[in-house]
Amino acid sequence: MLELTAGGELAVDEVLDAAVDAVVVTGLLALAEARTAAATDPSTAAELCLVAVPHLALAVTLASADLG
Repeated sequence: MLELTAGGELAVDEVLDAAVDAVVVTGLLALAEARTAAATDPSTAAELCLVAVPHLALAVTLASADLG
């Protein structure tokens, strides 16, 4: 993070916001895949829902980080 913000082109908040966005999208993609799988294989759908959980938890952690 220091490398990204050292030049002054990006603020710490911008870097965190981008990280939150990326992690949320990853979690949502896993949930979308789970929705597709649910029609044919509920077990796989459940596993994919569990895959999404750490991504969404990380997004919450990053979004609530107070670096100030």
